[in-house]
Amino acid sequence: MSIVAKFKNTDAYMKSFSKRLVELLRIELERNRTRSGSRGSYSGKINDTGELARSLKSMYQKTDSGFSYDIRGLEYGKAVDEGRKGGRPPSTDVLIPWIQSKPIRLKDATGKFAKVKDKQYRIKQLAFAIQKKIRREGIRPTNFIGDAIEIAMQQINSIAEPIEKDIHLNLDEIFKRAGYTKKGDDYIIE
Repeated sequence: MSIVAKFKNTDAYMKSFSKRLVELLRIELERNRTRSGSRGSYSGKINDTGELARSLKSMYQKTDSGFSYDIRGLEYGKAVDEGRKGGRPPSTDVLIPWIQSKPIRLKDATGKFAKVKDKQYRIKQLAFAIQKKIRREGIRPTNFIGDAIEIAMQQINSIAEPIEKDIHLNLDEIFKRAGYTKKGDDYIIE
């Protein structure tokens, strides 16, 4: 019998908790946040393309001591959460589609909208400018992971009930693993 079968209540709780945490992370990515930049404050959601939110998954993993549920997602999510100073900025190959996904129209120096033929050139220039700024100033932290965990931790106290049920159901096994032997209704250490 696997450890998960013996601790099915705890496993069910942890599975539900990790799925809820993924939902909370996605909500935090969609929530409007006010951030300040070198040109003032702006408000908007973090989840621009939806790629980071779609990548978030709760993963069950067997371990030597039982099981765990890990939350996994795209690596850049950590940089979005914690911010980043220095290091390599995103490539222009990544920035160009990101710019193109924005609902903006580019203007030239005279204030006229860019013509279609030079739009690609202007987008490439903008990608280089963004890359340069990220290299110089880094990325400010958003703390979306900490915000989601803070909300989730308000519910963690309810884990006591499923753990208590599992302990009562598996008390004999727990004591045997700890080196005790059952003699009648008593447990004796050997």
